Amino acid sequence: MKSSTELDYRRRISRVISAIVEDPGADHSVERLAHVAHFSPFHFHRIYRAVTGESVAATVRRMRLAQASHKLAGTSSPVILTALEAGYESPQSFARAFREFTGLSPTGFQAQQAIVGTLPPVALMTASAIVIYGIWHDGPSATIPHTFRRLRNWAEKRGYVWSDYRRFGASFGDPEQSNGFRYFAGIHLTESQEAPNDLDRCELSGGCYASYRLIGQYTLISSTLQTLFGGWLPQSGLEPDHRPVIEIYRNHPGTVPDQNLITDLLIPVIDPIS
Repeated sequence: MKSSTELDYRRRISRVISAIVEDPGADHSVERLAHVAHFSPFHFHRIYRAVTGESVAATVRRMRLAQASHKLAGTSSPVILTALEAGYESPQSFARAFREFTGLSPTGFQAQQAIVGTLPPVALMTASAIVIYGIWHDGPSATIPHTFRRLRNWAEKRGYVWSDYRRFGASFGDPEQSNGFRYFAGIHLTESQEAPNDLDRCELSGGCYASYRLIGQYTLISSTLQTLFGGWLPQSGLEPDHRPVIEIYRNHPGTVPDQNLITDLLIPVIDPIS
């Protein structure tokens, strides 16, 4: 597939995912979503799976559970109400799906988010500037995993071992606001590796950061950041700085169980000493 055609396909599929994200609880039929992407319904699902790596049903399910996790993180909403709003007929079926999605039960997830909002174990740290190489994400934040998949494909096509790379994510702006939000998925190269000319370059500024180590599935990142910004940051007395939020992925899926994945979340703050 030509690069221009592939980009066009990705943009059209991105419109589909945006429609799902906008209203996860809607009846997202293949026919309606194919119309959004301007593809034939006959071929749409095959193209969608090839571009995203998952079925339409899997995306809808993931978006409904992501929406549910946001509600559980930000409110004391009853689990049964959240289950019904997510399209599940019973709290039991919702709990099973939610545990598969986050690695936690709905009540356990609420408890964890409450703990995150009570200050520690967030730590202040001073980070050095670092240059990473990767891909600027194009599309809604829900499709960020697909951008990392493209980066992994880039590495594997060149015979590189994906698990050898330290991966970074940089969020410029608020992912809840489509205007002005940008995300960079990147890797850090060793001094002996030449800068690739087919990847973009991004320099992450050094400075003071509030660092929180998240242990668990990547699906917890969004709601954890929401809790840190909405709960921890106002209590801390610190002011956020105009730099991107950084995600540092310390290990790789497949090498450890998902519940043991380690992600350092770095929120830029104004140095209280300066």
